Amino acid sequence: GQRELPGIEIVHAAGVEIDGDDVSGIQAAVDACGSSDLVVLCLGEAAVMSGEASSRAHIGLPGRQRELAEAVLARARDMHVPVTAVVFSGRPLVIDWLAQDAQAVLAAWFLGSEAGNALADVLSGRVSPSGRTPVTWPRAAGQVPIFFGERPSGRPFNEQDRFTTKYLDVSNQPLFPFGFGLTYGRFEWQDLRLSATTLGPNDTLSVSVDIKNHGVHAAEETVFLFVHDKVASVTQPVLELKGFGKIRLGPGESGTVRLPVAAAELRILGIDLQPVFEVGEIEVLVGPCADRSQLLSAALRLVWTCAC
Repeated sequence: GQRELPGIEIVHAAGVEIDGDDVSGIQAAVDACGSSDLVVLCLGEAAVMSGEASSRAHIGLPGRQRELAEAVLARARDMHVPVTAVVFSGRPLVIDWLAQDAQAVLAAWFLGSEAGNALADVLSGRVSPSGRTPVTWPRAAGQVPIFFGERPSGRPFNEQDRFTTKYLDVSNQPLFPFGFGLTYGRFEWQDLRLSATTLGPNDTLSVSVDIKNHGVHAAEETVFLFVHDKVASVTQPVLELKGFGKIRLGPGESGTVRLPVAAAELRILGIDLQPVFEVGEIEVLVGPCADRSQLLSAALRLVWTCAC
């Protein structure tokens, strides 16, 4: 960080251990906030907490880290100092409170020998982050398992009806959906186009979407392509990933992303577990993550074609 921003003074306070009960270092971390213009709050797991024989029943921050974080956040808030939290982990952690109170959260996972340089590049703005969450990130442990490809419920969520699929104490929605990730760009999506409105079993579809970067920084956007089979002989996921692409755009630049989809990829496993091409209407959805509210959609009809 010092090499990336040579003109700044970096003040470090150890805070607390990753997994321990000693809280004597919290006050020094709180005091450091008073003379700072920005706080980078590093939290998370140790690498040995992930992998084989490393299950955790409670997936919050281990040890007394939440106490450290809440104390630092409170002090920074009083001093009007922004806080960027850097979270190291091998799994999604329950950090809904942190995502609400920090000005930014960077999921660093477990980086390698160039971790310091990589984090400095992103935090300084030299590089626009382009990573996306490879899993659905829950807001509470009770939501697990939670994933974008779930099967539709017989009682879908209805806020006005108590007896539908929902929690009494938290939202149904994850903290971050699959594919979520911010950049230093600001993208607008429009004009989803299909090369055809019908598709036979030997055809290939081309899906196009226009994207514009309204931000002041160059950045890379990820395009996810999902489908949803509305009516099938076997229940289908509410969203099924069929492809993805990336586009890098400078400030004010526009571009088009095109993704091919072969009809064979739209087959489903039938009741006998054999691939089958079923005629009928499916939704084609394109967007930056597996959040339906951010997806553009178009209708496509699968049909049998005759060579005679």
